[in-house]
Amino acid sequence: MAIPAHDLEHYHLPARMRANQATGDSLGCRLALADRIADLPGISTVEEPGDSIPYRVRVCFQAASVSIRREQPPLPLCTIGPDGIHLHALNEWDRHQVLRGGWGRLERDHVLLFLPRNDEELEVCWAMLQRAYGCLSAVSAVTPMVRVVSPWDLPRVSRTTLQ
Repeated sequence: MAIPAHDLEHYHLPARMRANQATGDSLGCRLALADRIADLPGISTVEEPGDSIPYRVRVCFQAASVSIRREQPPLPLCTIGPDGIHLHALNEWDRHQVLRGGWGRLERDHVLLFLPRNDEELEVCWAMLQRAYGCLSAVSAVTPMVRVVSPWDLPRVSRTTLQ
């Protein structure tokens, strides 16, 4: 069985410095990260409104489809919130690198990547988002298209003879 090329290359993250404080340009770094994410092909966003500004933004990847009838549902890439970037699409090695380097913490089924505080951290966060995007695009290219059917649409069949 062949191993995909993206699984052979191991990405090593540098350690995140805890002593660094957020600079005045940390908001600019976050906006630059959001602009980079929006420029990726197949990305759609959904804002979850808060009091006055969007509280959270869900970022999904929609794979290109050749048929309208067999369109895949969007796959969650990440959720950007005030506490960090919830990455849903990392493979095991990349998830380990985020935790080992102190770049985030493990949540239930994903990794919470801390928000960038300066330009160096912006590049590391962007590299992790690109790796997650690469995992999603590789999965969507390999996975066969399936039709999503709600359980409510299935026929009701009784297994008894007392119909």
